[in-house]
Amino acid sequence: MDPVRFRFSKSHRLLKPSDYRHVFQRARKRPARGFTVYICPNALGHPRLGIAISRKCLPSAVARNRAKRIIRECFRLRTHDLGGVDIVFLGRQGLAGQDREELRAVVSAQFAEIEQCAGC
Repeated sequence: MDPVRFRFSKSHRLLKPSDYRHVFQRARKRPARGFTVYICPNALGHPRLGIAISRKCLPSAVARNRAKRIIRECFRLRTHDLGGVDIVFLGRQGLAGQDREELRAVVSAQFAEIEQCAGC
């Protein structure tokens, strides 16, 4: 496994509020356990990831950061299979009750569905 190939570089992140606004206005929404996933095609030819998890849905900073790490790790490992899409994971109320393995399974399943529907 080439570590450089699987980097989570700045070009693979949604950085500006206008990027998030664009995705929220034009994206398809997918409900998932603890998340709403927004998916919007982009013209960049590579995927970008945005994560929005509020203190309201996960009060503990440790839990919020763990959720973000799991999402970023799953994204990083599948970056080359996702195609040109912008993806935003928006945390919801059910997120607090999930342990690490459940969270990883939910996020992996979402990325697998996005990967299958890359040409849709």
